[in-house]
Amino acid sequence: MPPIRRHLDRARSAATPYPNGWLSRRHRRSSTRRADGDGALPANVLSEIIARASSGAADVARFSSTCRRWGFAVATHAAAICRSLPPPTRYQTHLTLGFFHQENEDVRAFHRRRRPCDSAQPSFVPTASASHILGTQSLGSHLLGGLFEHARPVASRNGRLVLELRREERAQGLTLSVYNPMTGEVSVLPSLAGEDCPGYYACAILTGDDLDAASTPPGFFRVLLVYNRRSFTALRIFSSDVGSWGPEGRMPGAKMDAGKLRRLGPAVVVGGVAYWPMHRAALGVRLDGAPMEAITDVCFVPYIEHYFPDYRLLGVTPDGSLSFVYALFTGLTITVESLKPQSLNTATEWELRELIDVPEAPVSGGTAFKLRWFNEKSGTVLFTTREGGDATSGAFMLNLATNSLEKLAGGVECHGWRNFCGYEMDSAALLASIAHF
Repeated sequence: MPPIRRHLDRARSAATPYPNGWLSRRHRRSSTRRADGDGALPANVLSEIIARASSGAADVARFSSTCRRWGFAVATHAAAICRSLPPPTRYQTHLTLGFFHQENEDVRAFHRRRRPCDSAQPSFVPTASASHILGTQSLGSHLLGGLFEHARPVASRNGRLVLELRREERAQGLTLSVYNPMTGEVSVLPSLAGEDCPGYYACAILTGDDLDAASTPPGFFRVLLVYNRRSFTALRIFSSDVGSWGPEGRMPGAKMDAGKLRRLGPAVVVGGVAYWPMHRAALGVRLDGAPMEAITDVCFVPYIEHYFPDYRLLGVTPDGSLSFVYALFTGLTITVESLKPQSLNTATEWELRELIDVPEAPVSGGTAFKLRWFNEKSGTVLFTTREGGDATSGAFMLNLATNSLEKLAGGVECHGWRNFCGYEMDSAALLASIAHF
């Protein structure tokens, strides 16, 4: 059975192609603005001409600003236009819009059930530059009939947010949804219940932006779960093109320690492989194989140095290579080094990529510190701090392209937030956000 796709209030789609997403707040115009006019080229033909005449996103942005009709053509066909453009060669820092989190978690339930039991809808903290797009911090449950009430964010990449739904009728199983806040599109995946239901798990998502665009259907994604069974660590993947979960695979070697599984942290995807940072090596699981085959392609990429979980992340360099990002403290300075492997197959030699000093970072000897998230396409690192034993903490974003630091939240106990997921929009949403119509 394919995943449930919800597109509410379709009657309003005449006014904007994104009636239920954040883009609708950016492009809330009257329906007369989309009129093509007598004798004008249809939007699909016009968008194809724009795509062929453009050498990059900057050209598309200039075309979209020409007139309202061209802007509407770009916004409604942004995904197709993006597939025809060459991949970017540097970080696109403006893709980062902020992060999702939850403030209220029942810690006792977390230890009792081995999975968090959240008492609040996820909140969103935007960057300063995202305010003109978002217009609100609501996740949108008022549009989706309470679907996201008490939901837990578990993964995020390329404009897609994976949430674990926690409505009472689904308490006995695991139900995930894949949501694009920019467009409002949401897919509810088939539940895993009974013997299929995992306990605590790590999650990663792969989207069509990671694969060959010519052979990838629109809206394509895959969701990977890593979890423990009684005697082994299991792997299972959902693929949107077949609309079902594949068979359960078995990770080679010994069962992963439950504590290590809980500390895997966020994954990055490079070359169709999802990587998680472990203590001595990165765990890699291939995601781009046949959708209905059990996952068996697993690798480990050892580090040169070992660091505590709070001080390390995996990242992606602008040329599409895996990197290891970690933090060191010297007085009030955070030093972040990115290490690039010379070959993912040789797995032992890493090359020093860059060393970034952040003298304005609010870090001292008594500061608690956590690297939280690496946004792959934008090259931004999210982290939280807490001073001493009080509740004064902050959430920050470090831009690896400009070495600049932005404070996103403060004055509240954000260092203890769980279910922390950075969010960056996909390239198609970026084109739609700058298309004026």
